[in-house]
Amino acid sequence: MIILPSKLTVRDISVICILTALCIASNYALIGLPNVNIMDITVFASGYVFGSLVGTIVGALSWVIYGFINPFGFNLPIWLATILGESLFGLVGGLVRTIRKNNPGNDVLKFNCEMALWGFTLTIAYDLFTNIVFAFSFGASLTYAFVSGWLLPPWFGIVHEASNTVLFFLAFYPLLKAIERVKEGGTNG
Repeated sequence: MIILPSKLTVRDISVICILTALCIASNYALIGLPNVNIMDITVFASGYVFGSLVGTIVGALSWVIYGFINPFGFNLPIWLATILGESLFGLVGGLVRTIRKNNPGNDVLKFNCEMALWGFTLTIAYDLFTNIVFAFSFGASLTYAFVSGWLLPPWFGIVHEASNTVLFFLAFYPLLKAIERVKEGGTNG
């Protein structure tokens, strides 16, 4: 079941815009660390807090903008694949919230482990999908796309999965709490 927002407030829309901007700006800020990003965790968190529809929109908008003015160049099939792949993070974020039906309560360590597993799984799905599209876009074999994507330096896939796993374990809970606090109109105090 996908959670559809019944009514988005101005505050909600503002937070969504800020999350999208954070995704784009952070990708530029981390450009020197290929495949290390906070976009994925931010998109997942937007889905978790606002529901699958909003998470999907944040993911799609982030890559629509970032991918169109990507410093590594533009390729239409790969751009479309990254839009779809990133949207998956937001879609699943909302579904996970629906499945869990609550926050972690007192067992934050268990929650962090679960989120790390979600981050790892979604990142593998994203990398598989984008590598397949890369292979078809450039007439390369799937074997070449997978080997060059994971097994040859700089090990893009491995770095992406490892960094997302660590980020989802260490940073998802604090990010979730911060977004919820802003959404509810709270302050830092």
